[in-house]
Amino acid sequence: MSDHSTYRFAKIVDLSHPLSAGMPGWPTQPTLSYEYIKEAARDGHALTLIRRMVMHTGTHIDAPAHFIPGGPTVDQLPLDSYYGEGIVIDLTKKKSAEEITREDLNKYDKEIRPGRVIILRTGWDKKLGWTHDFLFRWPHLNLESANYLASRKVKAVGIDGLSIGGWAESVPEQGPLAKSSPSEVHKILLSHNVLIIEMLSNLDSLLMGQEVARAFFIFAPLNFVKAEGSPCRALALVE
Repeated sequence: MSDHSTYRFAKIVDLSHPLSAGMPGWPTQPTLSYEYIKEAARDGHALTLIRRMVMHTGTHIDAPAHFIPGGPTVDQLPLDSYYGEGIVIDLTKKKSAEEITREDLNKYDKEIRPGRVIILRTGWDKKLGWTHDFLFRWPHLNLESANYLASRKVKAVGIDGLSIGGWAESVPEQGPLAKSSPSEVHKILLSHNVLIIEMLSNLDSLLMGQEVARAFFIFAPLNFVKAEGSPCRALALVE
């Protein structure tokens, strides 16, 4: 890929889920809640109040502080942490709750290079909803694949499931599923300053039937002070 300053983009693809009140998210976290407190027809202007929102709502990033004590928060990282050249890899053959292994990534070794953004497509964005499959059974990295990506010094790793790690909590309808600790998967990446982008969407629009596709990715968070993560509007710019 050429230096991004010389790019001429053919299209821009939105990789973010629209934010809506009560939208599906992490099963043990509060859902997004907002309401209109001013109406233009009545009050002369419209105004929306966010009543409740965790920073990991919808398409979002995890900064190191999410799992690393004293790690940088979203406002402390340089702006160029939030964009870069990279690839999206088609992993839609992975089964529900299956681990994404080092072997799954080996064939893309020449593309997984320092400073790159690596995006993993499982197809789970198409399952968005309050369903057992979406909420608990997305494919995810294991410890070996997380260590591999960290060792390659990539800039960021993204996925279209709820998390880069698997489900390891317990709720009335579902016990732990992940073989690898999702906390450790996060710690491996974030301790090496590899940012994590979760709950991406529309990755099929980049691949167009291919196994791998290149793009320039932007995933800038809202600049909350001392926040360990933030919703973001993730975009892909395609040459």
